[in-house]
Amino acid sequence: MRFWILFLALSAWLPVAAEPRGHVKLEKTLHVEASHLLLPVANKGKRHLLGIYQGDRLVQNFTVALPQDEMAFWWAAYPLEPFGLEGKTIRIAPVDGKALRDSFSGAFERMTVGTQEDAWKETDYSQPYRDQLHVSTRRGWNNDPNGMVYHQGKYHLFYQHNPFGIQWGNMHWGHFESTDLIHWEEKPIALFQNTTSDMMFSGGGFVDFNNSAGLGQDTLFVVFTSTGRGECLAYSQDGGLTFTEIEENPIIVHEGRDSKILWYEPEQKWVLAVFNLEPCPETEALPAREETDPERLHNHIAFWESKDLRSWTRTGAFTHPDRDALHECPELFELPVEGKSGESRWILYGAQNRYFIGDFDGRTFQADSGPHGDPRETQKVGPPGGRGTMYAAQTFSHSPDGRRIQMGWLRTATYLRAYPDQLTSQSMSLPHEFLLRETGLGLRLIYRPVVELEGLRGSLLTEEVGGLSAAEGKLAEILVEFDAPGSHQLTINGIDASFEGRTAHIFSDRNTNELYIDGGLEYRTYRRDPGRIGSTETRKLSDGTIQSLQIFELRSIWGE
Repeated sequence: MRFWILFLALSAWLPVAAEPRGHVKLEKTLHVEASHLLLPVANKGKRHLLGIYQGDRLVQNFTVALPQDEMAFWWAAYPLEPFGLEGKTIRIAPVDGKALRDSFSGAFERMTVGTQEDAWKETDYSQPYRDQLHVSTRRGWNNDPNGMVYHQGKYHLFYQHNPFGIQWGNMHWGHFESTDLIHWEEKPIALFQNTTSDMMFSGGGFVDFNNSAGLGQDTLFVVFTSTGRGECLAYSQDGGLTFTEIEENPIIVHEGRDSKILWYEPEQKWVLAVFNLEPCPETEALPAREETDPERLHNHIAFWESKDLRSWTRTGAFTHPDRDALHECPELFELPVEGKSGESRWILYGAQNRYFIGDFDGRTFQADSGPHGDPRETQKVGPPGGRGTMYAAQTFSHSPDGRRIQMGWLRTATYLRAYPDQLTSQSMSLPHEFLLRETGLGLRLIYRPVVELEGLRGSLLTEEVGGLSAAEGKLAEILVEFDAPGSHQLTINGIDASFEGRTAHIFSDRNTNELYIDGGLEYRTYRRDPGRIGSTETRKLSDGTIQSLQIFELRSIWGE
């Protein structure tokens, strides 16, 4: 007993473990009297895991880089209404309870509750680092297009979205709507991560036109990967503004991601195609190439079927020795062969946009040819200022005119040396229609810009074959034809626009040149190198004579 009395007496004089020098406990208490949490976001520095707490209950967490002292920042507006916090008191604090540098104290002092309009500026859409022809989120990060579907007169383009930074993370589903495929209205966040341990990864959208799930005819559905659970389904009764998950979630549990659901008419059933990287009989029967990354040895697209959208059965899988061609974000659809009445083929591709042509019998896919497309041209290869196609592209389900229209993610750079408070990054490709055409190489996909893009045309700048410089400093559409096929080097507005062929249909945006080559037989994009910000250099760099040229000035999709 004497020992414990002496120990307690001495312990009162022992020093308490101090926080690291320059570190303090930081948190902010707020009363929710408005719709959004307003946070200052920096584009540089370590990201910290913060939580939104009601009492001791964690409502949401997210990673964010906070500004220190006088560092440049922008405002993020995060909706609180979906969490039922109106009139409640919340606390913003590090999830791990750790102290932060006292240089972050100003960031916590700035945190407040308001409306998203309090964060927005009229100049958000006109910033020089934002493309003016390619859709991008108003604030934050966007990558894969998701849930692309036409429903009740509107095209819905959901997308992977980080509302807390201009880098990947905190995956929610953002949401755009359009009636013309060109002008897009940004809607509220459609799917919220459950925390950073259960984010909402990519998936597709479709309309339950025959009430298979019993939730009403023409109900809008999305399928997505919940990183903490598996493949999940959610439906909307208000045009995609809010979603409710079905009770059966997760509908599939596996090692993989990125589901796409389509209707298979011959057997009156729904088919789900999903990327999978577990061993299966199909990958065991067809080994991968020797140089394949060990993590991708079993890459394949698995197929599942359902009559009611609630219970699913695996039916088969497709793989190929070139496993990279089947990595992530599968897309599967049928296309008629141009000029051949009654003849069609199925197209299957993954995130790299390298496609296979073949047949789908409702259970599995059999390839006749492919993968088509140069793996060196994909969006994941090379620096952001390099060339490529796109990544994680999808096509719209249920297009009213039967067109198969694709959009994808254009991986782009950030320009923080010039714009330290840049408030968005990344964009989507222009929408283009797919055709399936017999060529000298066999059946191939043709990429054709949607006709709606002509609605952006302003004045005809030139038709003079030597007038390429007319595009300088402009949002421009350029139709160029050389006198002979070959390797033609062009620079338009400081961005590469070179191609191999004879003709090119080029859309020149502030930071992107998008090319449709030889009538759409090849598709390519180039992104501005961060070292050439502001360059409007426009010229022909190689031999070869331009035989015809048309240049139109284009209007911004964002309006005046």
